[in-house]
Amino acid sequence: MRNGFLRKNLPLFLLFLFLSFSLLLLDRTGRIRAVRGFVEQPILAIEERFYSLKLSSFQAFKPLSFGQKKEEELMRLAGQVRQLSAASAQLSVCLEENEEMRRLLGAPLSPKWKFLPAVVVGVSERMRIDKGKKAGVSEGAMVIFENVLVGKVIRVGEYDSLVQLPSDPSSKIPSLVRRPGEKGIRARGLLIGQFGGLLLDRVLQEEDVGRGDQILTLGEEGWLPDLVIGQIEEVLPEGDGLYQKARVSSLVDYKNLRTVFVVTP
Repeated sequence: MRNGFLRKNLPLFLLFLFLSFSLLLLDRTGRIRAVRGFVEQPILAIEERFYSLKLSSFQAFKPLSFGQKKEEELMRLAGQVRQLSAASAQLSVCLEENEEMRRLLGAPLSPKWKFLPAVVVGVSERMRIDKGKKAGVSEGAMVIFENVLVGKVIRVGEYDSLVQLPSDPSSKIPSLVRRPGEKGIRARGLLIGQFGGLLLDRVLQEEDVGRGDQILTLGEEGWLPDLVIGQIEEVLPEGDGLYQKARVSSLVDYKNLRTVFVVTP
């Protein structure tokens, strides 16, 4: 069977062997060049096609690379926008502080006082500001807004301070009563904080005080003088005691203050 297979395929084998030697001979003599050129042309066309496809693929993926660069550029621009936004916010704060300083300088305050602007960072019964020992704030310093008393510094950190507001229940401020348009003192009393409210106490019964009268600091017990605190909202009914009382409303909303000023030596 094996011999039959060899006899059957031997002529085909000899034919391929003859063709191989013939091609080798023609190649060495240069006579196959025309034939090879004829064969190479379609091969080169195929190679060119593949190269074109390669370039097309590269160009197709190139926008992805460009898109990545574009995204990086957008991120860089977004960073610049954030920086400009922060600078704008800081400028806004500076302009606000300048406006408050201008209004402050227009208030009737002692020319000997120096003012340190501070930003309010929190308000509850007490206020926290962004200035502390590093900025020269000391315990007991007055904090004002224009010529209105905001409170007194009761605790100082390196970079922030805690301010006791007049409405703090532990706050007691020696005060005077003055009627708008008048220069004299109508009465004296003690302004007491009442969980967000203000109560004027220790006003003698014979003193004539009424709704709309201003309450100012008397300048005793470490408080600076002539700082406005509020105005009388209602004089309470007389009792049998020696003193009369009045409910007082503040002239500023402490929770809406953005910039205040610390009075420094």
